[in-house]
Formats: sequence, C-alpha cells, structure tokens
Amino acid sequence: MTSSALSAQDYIAPEPNDRQMEEAKMLTQVLNDELSLTEKQILQIEKLNGEFIARRDIIVGDQGLTIVEKNEFLESIYVEQGNEMADILAREQLNLYKRIRGDLQPLVVIVE
Repeated sequence: MTSSALSAQDYIAPEPNDRQMEEAKMLTQVLNDELSLTEKQILQIEKLNGEFIARRDIIVGDQGLTIVEKNEFLESIYVEQGNEMADILAREQLNLYKRIRGDLQPLVVIVE
C-alpha cells in the first residue's frame, strides 16, 4: 500500500511542516549561492524542496518499511527531485547543479 502511494501518478505531496520548510529554505539559499537563481526559481525550488523533505521524513519514519525499501524509496524520490529541478533550472544552472548536488544535497541512505 505504501509503495503504491509513494509512486502513484496522482500522488499529492504532503504539506511540509515549519521545520521542513526551514530546511527547504536553507537548502534553497545554498543552491542560490551556487546557481544565482531568479526570484521565481527560488520560490519554485523552496516549494519543491519542502515537498521532498516532507516525503523523505515520511519514508524514514515509516516503521512498516524495511531498510532496503526505505533506501529504494529515498533513491526514487532523489531522482524524481533531480528531474523536477530540470524543469526549473536553465541549462547552465542544471549542468552546475548536477556537478554540485552530491555535495550540497547528498542522497540519504539508511544503514543498519
């Protein structure tokens, strides 16, 4: 049930809480420092980051998932977020983002 909900086409992202939005804004500021974002991009990326941080937290906190399943879902949303960033960033920004993303926003992996 969880896996189908997380990957469904009509999935509605959870509303980020205040802590998640603060994390999203900090990450967006770091990206802005590197990518020189426009105001429109900042707003879009803050929203995107908030949604994905909320999703990440749901996955990490789901006691019904195994560690392997959690890692698969985390990798899936990491890739999905990167794909959605491609719709927001200009080509030059995207090329730089791909090079620096691993340092600024590493993939979360859960280990036993």
